[in-house]
Amino acid sequence: MIRTLLSAGILVAAFTVAGTAVAQVAPRASDVESPEAIVLAAYASIAREPGQPFDWDRFRSLFLPDARLIPNTEQRQGSFDVLTADGFIEWIQAHTPPPGDANDRGFQEEQVSAEVVRYGDVAHVFSTYQKHFWGSDEILGRGINSFQLVHNDGRWWIAGIAWDEENAAGPIPAEYLP
Repeated sequence: MIRTLLSAGILVAAFTVAGTAVAQVAPRASDVESPEAIVLAAYASIAREPGQPFDWDRFRSLFLPDARLIPNTEQRQGSFDVLTADGFIEWIQAHTPPPGDANDRGFQEEQVSAEVVRYGDVAHVFSTYQKHFWGSDEILGRGINSFQLVHNDGRWWIAGIAWDEENAAGPIPAEYLP
């Protein structure tokens, strides 16, 4: 009897943890209506004015529960990190001054060009971006995000993003710039 109750308790705990892990805030309908919209929503969710937090709930609402984000942190010849959406959030938070800190300058990453390829319920968006501090014209870096998207349950989801930056990958080819 004790073994059965213990097993049932572990099972209930496992379902509770699993349910918590995939629970998400409902996305804004306009964020997930098209491949173009979900990519722009991803950029908007990581932009923030100085003193303001990132919109991590919005960010999480765009991703499949098992989505992967893969930055090329070593720039060629290196290893790739493979992150979950929450792992990405932790990574960014570890490298960003908290809102209100004297060094908090905000952040914005914006799409400057995109190529969308779609077939049925899958899409790929090759999105050229630039990043800068909030309100600044000084470009801190540029790169390309490769978004893999799927359409399911009446909306678009980000299944994965892999990206590289210009600093070691070389100049962005003209065909991927505006």
